[in-house]
Amino acid sequence: MLAICVPVRDTVHSAFAFCLAQLTANLTHNNIKYQLFFENGSLIADQRYRLVVTALERSAKEILWLDSDMIFPADVYRKLCKWDLDVVACMYSTRTLPYRNTAFLSDSMQDTLTETTGIHRVYAMGMGCMLTKTQIFKTVPQPWFNTRWDYQTNSFSGEDIYFCDQLSNYDYEVFVDCDLSKQCSHIGTKNVKLENINV
Repeated sequence: MLAICVPVRDTVHSAFAFCLAQLTANLTHNNIKYQLFFENGSLIADQRYRLVVTALERSAKEILWLDSDMIFPADVYRKLCKWDLDVVACMYSTRTLPYRNTAFLSDSMQDTLTETTGIHRVYAMGMGCMLTKTQIFKTVPQPWFNTRWDYQTNSFSGEDIYFCDQLSNYDYEVFVDCDLSKQCSHIGTKNVKLENINV
């Protein structure tokens, strides 16, 4: 069984809701058993932890992680699962300026993946659209998700980077599907003033 796990706040984007509806229709059409889980809250590390616990309790074999500000194709699961990897994901941009790729090649967090086709191994990446096998959560000890201070960048790194770093300690690899990534996007917000209108 596939667990679709979505950490959320009070609302989700309408574009995400449409993509999710298309995805579940595609899964149903292809006779793929799934369950959808939303975890409401404001601490993303805690939300992801609780989603994993729920997925394990329901005996899910895989988790499709989707953030509620992502756009993705209806067949995203079938395209990711065809690789039969422990962790495979789509890369995407940050939501705010300066826009930056969220797939990193090393723990310096400075070098990002520049490949545009094929499948490639990375050190860490955002979990906005990621497929993981649940077996890894039985191998990697808790906490699976946490935030920590990065002394190189003088900022906090996210729970997803922490998760990928933990995976590397237990010989799990993270892969990116570059071709599928082109069909995904990260929903951002931008304030538009009257002066921005082209007259």
